[in-house]
Amino acid sequence: MKRLLNYLLIILGVIVLLAISFFGYFTIVDYQPDMREVVSQSNSPDTIKVGESYTLMTWNIGYAGLDKEMDFFYDGGTKVRPEKKQVKKNLEGIASYLRANDSINFFLLQEIDQDSKRSYNMNEIDYIANTLPDHKHFFAYNYKVQFIPEPFTNPMGKVNAGLATYTAFSPALCERYTFPFNFSWPLKIFMLDRCFMTSRIKTNNGKELVVINTHNSAFDDNGSIRKAELNYFRNFLLAEYNKGNYVIVGGDFNQSPVGLKTEFEGQPFDFNDFVSIPDTLLPIGWKYSFDNRIASNRRVVAAYKKGETKVTLIDFFITSPNIKMESIECKDLGFEFSDHNPVIGKFRIE
Repeated sequence: MKRLLNYLLIILGVIVLLAISFFGYFTIVDYQPDMREVVSQSNSPDTIKVGESYTLMTWNIGYAGLDKEMDFFYDGGTKVRPEKKQVKKNLEGIASYLRANDSINFFLLQEIDQDSKRSYNMNEIDYIANTLPDHKHFFAYNYKVQFIPEPFTNPMGKVNAGLATYTAFSPALCERYTFPFNFSWPLKIFMLDRCFMTSRIKTNNGKELVVINTHNSAFDDNGSIRKAELNYFRNFLLAEYNKGNYVIVGGDFNQSPVGLKTEFEGQPFDFNDFVSIPDTLLPIGWKYSFDNRIASNRRVVAAYKKGETKVTLIDFFITSPNIKMESIECKDLGFEFSDHNPVIGKFRIE
């Protein structure tokens, strides 16, 4: 009996040592970006004209792995990743759609991978850059983890992903800003490091158009992280506007915009503790632009079925009072290549 107890203690000690080593290692190598990082700086930036109109698209491309057939385990489905040929097909479809719309001035993409196991180590950033040869591109990590251990039987593994902005104009400065809120340890070492990326385009009146690409938090139990991010975001946006700059934000907010009344077909989304942006977030004059006729996002618990799959709208634009949104359209691609549909807007700097 004593010998058995000793064996059990040895086994327990080995398990504890392995756990300490595992979490210790990934804590040491955890991606910890600065609060503010320069992505790119130009000595010869372009200057655009006030009073003219420009176009932009926001699209969470779901790393070309969350197409209409996908049922993702994080959402309650069964699959970790689709087959490699499907990821390649999705990426080709995404690139083809972007190429067909290459007259757009700004493309704001989220969940774009490079060297990730889930997308078979494809460099999606460069692939799309080759698709849009007349656009400069800039990238900021928001998911950089050497190994994600779940699901235990088929781990997701290494993920390198983030935000990519493709612009027809050369920005004076692109920067990555960290949202200063995250999950507690040890969960945080395997989660996204949420951020937004700014691209500053000079205007001919001495100010700047600040184009912001964002992907806000999801899956926080009570929405507290999302609310904290919004408050941080609010202060940043108001500070830029108070400088006299023109501000436009596009992205996947993982929250519904102020004033949303949907007209699209489908069941309501059922995020746990799903939250909407409070109407008191920004002062009067700031605008939320969205197309309430088309759902921008679907649940990935099962393959997509129009009219049955739960859908919502969480991809949209926010503009400062000195920008007029002239048109907004969510393109209904039937979630063919991603669990999000692209949203295209046209705006004028006033």
